[in-house]
Amino acid sequence: MLERIHQGVDITLFWLAGIALIVMMALVSIDVVARYLFNAPLTFQFELTTNYLMVMVATLGLPWCLRRGAFIKLSVVGRFLGVRSHNLLHVFNALVAAAVLVAIAWFSGVRTWDKFVGGDAMFGVIDWPVWLSTIWVPIGCAMLALRLVTDALLRLRNLDRPVDGDDERTQDARDIAENGGAS
Repeated sequence: MLERIHQGVDITLFWLAGIALIVMMALVSIDVVARYLFNAPLTFQFELTTNYLMVMVATLGLPWCLRRGAFIKLSVVGRFLGVRSHNLLHVFNALVAAAVLVAIAWFSGVRTWDKFVGGDAMFGVIDWPVWLSTIWVPIGCAMLALRLVTDALLRLRNLDRPVDGDDERTQDARDIAENGGAS
């Protein structure tokens, strides 16, 4: 049940990132048309796009992407390990990455809270509250860390079974162990 809740949160954040991307593209397109056809640019578009929407797009989709296997995986040592050792290596790497992401989420969360309490704003055509820009980093990083911990725990529970996406690597390891690499 916890995994389904986590997947629901991942999908919700992914959709928020997608909506932010669509709004960003629409605003930039409208700004271009308004600027060059009517000589009346959207004066708020640049700040909104660069300080708010891009941050949402860059951080909120991360947990969903990890769950779907959309990150590049580099295996220098893992391809020579058996299934159990490969899973243990993956657990170790996921937990180290999760610890780094928790630190990023914590410190960016503290910064966001300080900006919220201080009422900080970016002055321009519209006085944009700074915390609305920075809140997405701790949310995205915390959820990505949670996804990494979840994945690590699932691998720990199934140490002797290959995980989807690892089939090619584990088959290489089996071939090496059984007959010196000939398949």
